[in-house]
Amino acid sequence: MADILHELVIAASPGLVYKAITEPDGLSSWWTTRTIAQPKVDTISEFGFMGGQFIMQMQVAKLEPVTRVQWTVLRSAPDWAGTCITWDLTPIEKTTKVLFGHRDWISTDGSYASVNYSWGHFLSSLKAYLETGKGTPDAT
Repeated sequence: MADILHELVIAASPGLVYKAITEPDGLSSWWTTRTIAQPKVDTISEFGFMGGQFIMQMQVAKLEPVTRVQWTVLRSAPDWAGTCITWDLTPIEKTTKVLFGHRDWISTDGSYASVNYSWGHFLSSLKAYLETGKGTPDAT
């Protein structure tokens, strides 16, 4: 199994980062404007891309306020099957260290490399959203 891992430091409190990765207004400000989500365990979140032609569904598997979020991928690209997405938040002075993981890939073939690149882009968007108020979500 392979994991995609990214670590970044965001000049925002863990509480603000947590809201940005769990609440629909936050998610739509940095990931995709087509977001349906609730910050509640076992709910199904939907994220639309390519003008709504491509819909991802994630089950909220774990919420530990201001420290950890985990999604289980239910519907997405075929090679995402069986993967999960994790967010671990650690306060560091007046910032938050984010350890992001897209875990349990069966192979690094297929879309693994492009997905890794895309997560880097969207994590930069998350950082920009929290530090400047303006992210670059998918808005197609």
